[in-house]
Amino acid sequence: MERAKKILLYTLFAVLFMPMLQKAFTLFKTETLHGEYTLAADVDFSWRDWFNGNYWINKSAYINDQIGFRPDLVRINNQYNYSLYHKLYSKWGIANKDHCLMQLMYIMAYNGEDYVGYPEIHEKVRKLRAIQDTLARLGKSLILVQAPCKAFYFPECIPDKYGVNPRGATNFETYARLADSMGLNQVNFNSWFVSMKQRYGDTIYTRTGLHWSVYGAMLGGDSIIRYIERLRHIRMIHPYWSKVEHTTVPRHSDDDIARALNLAIPFYKETYSYPVITYPPDKTAARPNMIFIGDSFLFQWMDQWLMDNTSSNWQIWYYFNTIYTRKYLSGAPQDVIDKYDWVGELNKADCITILYTSHNLKKLGNGFIEQAYDHFYPAK
Repeated sequence: MERAKKILLYTLFAVLFMPMLQKAFTLFKTETLHGEYTLAADVDFSWRDWFNGNYWINKSAYINDQIGFRPDLVRINNQYNYSLYHKLYSKWGIANKDHCLMQLMYIMAYNGEDYVGYPEIHEKVRKLRAIQDTLARLGKSLILVQAPCKAFYFPECIPDKYGVNPRGATNFETYARLADSMGLNQVNFNSWFVSMKQRYGDTIYTRTGLHWSVYGAMLGGDSIIRYIERLRHIRMIHPYWSKVEHTTVPRHSDDDIARALNLAIPFYKETYSYPVITYPPDKTAARPNMIFIGDSFLFQWMDQWLMDNTSSNWQIWYYFNTIYTRKYLSGAPQDVIDKYDWVGELNKADCITILYTSHNLKKLGNGFIEQAYDHFYPAK
């Protein structure tokens, strides 16, 4: 009995001191947390903060965030709350039904809760049509692309509590209708993906991911190239699919929501599909100078080298704020639109593509439409 007590005591001390030893010597390699989070910063000592209590509050937060094994402890805590109480931790609200993770802002877009109204959308489309006409006279093409939205693709996975009220008018449906009626160059991937759901299922939109899958993104990428070819009467390089690999190990962003939940056990095991893609060289193919304005649905095209292999030069104006170019891929710092000659770059471009998913349509263009319209049509 005495020996058992000593073993228990030593084990307890080891458990208590292990986080401190891990912090000091990194005894074990641990995986960092995923998703967006902010660690508490260290604070300098001051007598004023000491006496008003702020020093220990801030210092304790810093020490807590720096403790050894913190990522593992966070995952254990998150797993405990999910397994027992079905509670998920995320910076954004997450809905879960039938092992399908969905951000609440997608559900809001599907239900029309973020609808900005017909007059605002009509004015945006009117300005876009005017910009399109001006660019066309300059030999350039403007395209509005509706990226797919997970709530539209998996409406059956929206928890019942979010569907108690009838759906209202949505930004997506109003933009799609007005863009068609006003002759805007439009590619509606959202409706196209929904129409292909019976054929592709979880292949083009995964249950554990936020964005279209790598497979879906490349399917869309090849389609946008074909659209540009018809619009500009040119022939471009296409991604060549030699085969498709199927695996239960996710790649790239195909499980980005599940990964950001930081659980100790994988959230859900599904089969992912990855095309093996090459870009056959063709010196006679046109390689237009392209600008892409939009949200994170553009990044799969960049990551899969679609832009690099089909254009002479490309830029992503992410939310018309941060700029990604070829220089960024080689480690150069990013530019920001406020310090950038975006009008000059617009004049060099052959094709400008505006791509947003439904929940971002409430701020379509993030100021680009208004600023470009004012540039081409200055007030008298």
